[in-house]
Amino acid sequence: MLYGKQYLNGHWYLFDTVIGSMKTGFQYIADQHKTVYYNNNGQMLYGQQHLNGHWYLFDTVTFLMKTGFQYIANQHKIVYYNNNGQMLYGFQKIKGKTYHFNTQTGARI
Repeated sequence: MLYGKQYLNGHWYLFDTVIGSMKTGFQYIADQHKTVYYNNNGQMLYGQQHLNGHWYLFDTVTFLMKTGFQYIANQHKIVYYNNNGQMLYGFQKIKGKTYHFNTQTGARI
């Protein structure tokens, strides 16, 4: 039985450190101070992901869930992810300033 973070067949997985059960969904990795996501197969995801009706962005190197303003290079746009990691749309007040984001793409206007 495996425990903790494991790299298997080209994917990262997370298993409970006590009972060995495979973890899925959003997981906070305390020793790395980051939130990551494991799909229903237990594989860690990265890049842009549409989960539970929201867009999220996970770093392609560290797998960290991104928040705040982010530049999506391959789409040539700046978007904003709230503290829960969800992309925001429409008019948003962020740190006292009002920003407008496209209601379809999330791109800052």
